[in-house]
Amino acid sequence: MKKGSGLKNDKKVQNILVSGSAVLPQKNSKGIRVARKRKSLPTSPMVKGYPDLSDIPSDNYGNLSEAGSITSNEVDGGIISGKLVRAKYDNTELKKSIDTTIFELIPQRPVQLPDTVLRSVYNVVTQSVNDLTVEVQILTTEVSTLNSEIQELEIVSESLKIVADNEKLRANIAAEQARVANEQVGQTTIDLSNAIQNSINESIQRVSLSARNEALLQENTSLREQLFGLAAATAAGGTVGSSNKVAVIVKDSEVDGTYDIKATTNVEGVGKPNALGVSFDVQNISTTQDITSVEIKFVSGTDWFKRKTPATPIPKESTVNIKLDYTQTLKSATPTSTKWWKKGARDYTGKYEVNVTFDDGSTDTIQFNCKVRKNKG
Repeated sequence: MKKGSGLKNDKKVQNILVSGSAVLPQKNSKGIRVARKRKSLPTSPMVKGYPDLSDIPSDNYGNLSEAGSITSNEVDGGIISGKLVRAKYDNTELKKSIDTTIFELIPQRPVQLPDTVLRSVYNVVTQSVNDLTVEVQILTTEVSTLNSEIQELEIVSESLKIVADNEKLRANIAAEQARVANEQVGQTTIDLSNAIQNSINESIQRVSLSARNEALLQENTSLREQLFGLAAATAAGGTVGSSNKVAVIVKDSEVDGTYDIKATTNVEGVGKPNALGVSFDVQNISTTQDITSVEIKFVSGTDWFKRKTPATPIPKESTVNIKLDYTQTLKSATPTSTKWWKKGARDYTGKYEVNVTFDDGSTDTIQFNCKVRKNKG
């Protein structure tokens, strides 16, 4: 073995003394450390009296086969560390052999000490307890005051309950009185309603009777006026219609007891202006209705006259004169005989109607028998 290898190497021994097994190779699976030779490295300077630990081996020789495959020249000074023999102990017997209980150094049970806190925490808590104590005293005083007020309020509440009961009793009495009064008012209202209804019915009947009385008075007046009008029309020789509301008076007619209208003319007179002097006075006797139209209609015989002036509406209690004129038919009529020496006068007769329409749509008709004598020359 070389000099200076293994434990003869002072540097290595120094490193082992300083760092222990940290400078040795790691153990293999059998727990043996085998160090190989390593290339020499330059000596590192000591720092503050401690050797340089940079040369601590880092190779891991993991098993004996690897360790056995190296030669003696590769082993670093023959430093092999590890347990060569593993001791075997019977743990059960070993426990039996030890019968000494050591309790002076390590007590079997921990000593139960009282709970303690830090002084800083104790002072804060103590101050808060003091503050709370003062606050409790203040609140106790307030509670006492409030209890006194509550007792006073309870007394007031009891008195108010008594007052409320009295008011309820009064309200019940008032409600009963109101019910009786309502019944009386209801009965009175029914009686009053009946009286009002009776008075209304009487008023309606009175108004109706008054209206009927007025209507009868107006009708009486109207009838009186119509009667006077009819009487006047009849006195004037007029013909009254069936409605007693219109009369027709023939003006400027020749008197003939058989015919209502009679006139005489010659050939030269027919067709000349104002040749026929007969006219109609159409008199509206009604006091309430107007005549809207007057129509002179030929009925039978010879149509020998026509209306000369147009008919106009006739207001109530008014009269309109309607002029008449000969027709062209009468002008062309021949004398009685066809021989010239026997030519003489001839009479023509006909029936006419005067149709009157009132504003309410009702009508009335007056019929006239007419005669005209036509001389030969």
